[in-house]
Amino acid sequence: MPEALRLAGRGASPGRARGPAHVAAAVAPSGGQGEVPTDRDVERLADAVNGTIDRLRALAETADLQSGAILEFQIEMLRDPAIVRPSFARIRVGESASRAWVASMDEYVHGFEASEDEHIRARSSDMLDIRNQVLDMLLGQVPADFPKGSVFVGRDMAPSQFLAHDWSAGGAIVLSGGSTASHVAMLARSRGVPMVVGLGEFAIEDGTRLFVDGEEGLVERDEGTLRLAANENAAAIGAPAPPPREHAPTEPGRTADGVLVQVMANIGHPSELRGLSPSACDGIGLFRTEYLVTSPRDFDDEDRQARYYSEVLAWAAGAPVTIRLFDFGGDKPLPRASVDPASYLGLRGIRLLLARPDILRVQVRALMRAAPYGNLQVLAPMVTSPDELAQTMEIFADEAEDLAMRGTAHGMPPLGIMLEVPAAALMPETFADAAFFSFGTNDLAQYLTAAARGEAAVSHLHEASTAATMRFLSHTVPAALATGKPVGLCGDLATEPSLLPELLSFGFRAFSMPPTRMALVRETLARMNADGSKAGS
Repeated sequence: MPEALRLAGRGASPGRARGPAHVAAAVAPSGGQGEVPTDRDVERLADAVNGTIDRLRALAETADLQSGAILEFQIEMLRDPAIVRPSFARIRVGESASRAWVASMDEYVHGFEASEDEHIRARSSDMLDIRNQVLDMLLGQVPADFPKGSVFVGRDMAPSQFLAHDWSAGGAIVLSGGSTASHVAMLARSRGVPMVVGLGEFAIEDGTRLFVDGEEGLVERDEGTLRLAANENAAAIGAPAPPPREHAPTEPGRTADGVLVQVMANIGHPSELRGLSPSACDGIGLFRTEYLVTSPRDFDDEDRQARYYSEVLAWAAGAPVTIRLFDFGGDKPLPRASVDPASYLGLRGIRLLLARPDILRVQVRALMRAAPYGNLQVLAPMVTSPDELAQTMEIFADEAEDLAMRGTAHGMPPLGIMLEVPAAALMPETFADAAFFSFGTNDLAQYLTAAARGEAAVSHLHEASTAATMRFLSHTVPAALATGKPVGLCGDLATEPSLLPELLSFGFRAFSMPPTRMALVRETLARMNADGSKAGS
């Protein structure tokens, strides 16, 4: 029997996938070992750099906006004379073109990796990518790809390698290093490719079947039964998102006895909406805004945030869009910060935002500026006490007054709270000012078991929490519904067909999930009555 494998890192792109491991070679490029210097090496290197620029420019012309911006970043780096000048100096003292290029670029890479700024450290993968592309051009080599549908396993991944790969058959990325702020992480989130980074040193044999959870930051050996997948839908995990249906649903989902049930999408970036028709879902149930932040500078860029929010609202064409305030802390530290296990019970979610009102106020202004573009709702994460909600509402009121004084068009969106802290979920009636409730069952399970979901040593306790979480919901959902406020669920439990009957019987009438799971959930709901019983039984 194969040895158990359970690794915990940081989720860089949400989603779950299974597939055979493709273990990338750990050796560095040879740099043309044994290559004899020639009197044309300066010219050869210049030609290789220009050839790489031409190749990147051709790719950028056909790429989507986000991919094109990353390629343009690499082009600008290669056009900087400071990049090639040290290599030319090495060539003039007798090194070959390829050895001079690799040695010079390695110094650049080490400089990026040594930075205290995570955003700068994350660009080290771009520098490695630039080094290897020019080296391939010098040596006449074709960049290596890997099999479709496999799980890429390595220290890091180059943006060009991600863009060149065909992800249509699914797959995932598992890195011992890497960063949630890297360009590859941004691309993975935009394409819906699950990704886990920061796993540290580990050993996985090529071809090992893996299960990857990019939300929880977990990698396990795939034993054929996934932690959160019912047998009937396990095969769909990790499959590519289906293309928009020719006759996509234009009405909210219904149970067999005609009760409306909203099925909405979870996203982390507007680019995830490409290829998804607004008529295929009932709106956006959860927009995780923390995935938009790649550096501390992004917190201050109000215009950038407002553009992203407005884009999603315009796409939804009047359907509800629930945008969650930044949910940093725990396994999602602020940029430049390291993971602090204590932050699971310390400054996280709304607690952190209220402690850093400079961050919160910029986001609040951006949200209110975007509000006129659609049907916006705002969700506050990790709320524990009514006082936290009151403080947040006061900041919204202050910033609305400031926008009005400046003559800036804006709107005041309804503010709801996530019920993921047990103390809040047990007493929903105390949150009289909340416009709506959303149960976040991923964190709720974590706090019910006192087991961090990203800690491999205790993750089996988190995995075994489903029964306890369902019993907890059976008591708390009716209490939330009794307030007369809308109540939804945005955790992984919503994607499990075997659990939907119970969730319906508790009173849920709104579920939010990854877009790839919506069709299956709609079909399952259509075979059940609103009380959770099978239709026709």
